[in-house]
Amino acid sequence: MAPKARARRSRVGPNWDNHRPSRSRPSHFFKIILPSTMRDMKLRLPEKFVREYGDKLSSVATLTVPNGSIWQVRLEKANNNIWFHGGWRDFVDYHSINYGYFLVFKYKGNSKFHVLVFDMTATEIEYPSNGDKKRQGNLNEIEMSTSYQTELINIENSPMSSTRGSVLPGGRERALQAARMFKPKNPSYIRIIQAYNIKLSYVYVTTEFAKKYVQRKNFVKLQASSGKRWPCQFRYRDGSSTPMTIGKGWKSFVIDNGIKAGDVCVFELINRMNVVLKVSIFRMAEYA
Repeated sequence: MAPKARARRSRVGPNWDNHRPSRSRPSHFFKIILPSTMRDMKLRLPEKFVREYGDKLSSVATLTVPNGSIWQVRLEKANNNIWFHGGWRDFVDYHSINYGYFLVFKYKGNSKFHVLVFDMTATEIEYPSNGDKKRQGNLNEIEMSTSYQTELINIENSPMSSTRGSVLPGGRERALQAARMFKPKNPSYIRIIQAYNIKLSYVYVTTEFAKKYVQRKNFVKLQASSGKRWPCQFRYRDGSSTPMTIGKGWKSFVIDNGIKAGDVCVFELINRMNVVLKVSIFRMAEYA
C-alpha cells in the first residue's frame, strides 16, 4: 500500500510544478481603486511588475474582461513608473467602477491583460452585456460637435455605435440612445453620470472640448431646461491650462435637478464668452 501512495504523490508533484508561475516573473497583480485613482483617472502598475515586464510593454495595452469585451488603453511611462491612462476613464465609466473596488489583472504577454472587477462587497460585478462579445476601445476623447461625433465611452469603432445589441442595462441604454438622437445646435458633449460623479461632486469635461472652448477659464454656469443657472468652478490638473472637471457647484446642480447615477447629460455650449453650458438631462428612470 505504501509504495502505491508514494507513486500517487510523485505524479501529482510534477504536474503542480509545471503549472506554477515562476516566482521571479509574476503574472498576476491586484489594485484597489482609491479616491486619488478616481481623481487622476489613471492607474499605476505595481513596481515589481514594471521591473519584470516594463521594457516589454508597448505604448498600448489590451484589457479583456470575462464577457469577452476588449479595450485598448494607452500606457503612460515616466520615471520608471507606468500607468493605464488614455482610455482608462472609459473603461472605468463603462463598468461603473468606483473607489473601494478591487481589480485583479492577469498578464498574458504582448501587453495583454485579463481583468476581473470586484465591487465593495468583494463580489465580482455583473459585467455589462455585449452581444458581439468584442469591442474596440477608443484611445482618445473625441469632442461631440454639431456633426455629433460621439465621445462617450468608446462609441466610435465599437458595437455601441450601432443600435444592434444591448451594451448598457435597460433604461440607461435607452436614455443614452435618446441623448445621441438629440441634435444640439452648438458644440456639445455627453456624459453618463456615474455614482462617483455624485459622491465626489465633480464631472469630467472632455479634453478636446475643454481645449477648444474653455482654456484658462475658472468658472462655468450650468443651465437647466427651466433656464435657471448654477455657477460652478472648473478644476485643473497641476500645470495645465485646460480644465479637467467641473467641481464646486456641481453638487448643488445635481441635487436641485434630481440627477441620479445612470442618467445621461448633454452639455451644450450656448455662451462662449461667459461659458454657459445648457444641460439636457435624459433620465434613466424615464426610459426604464
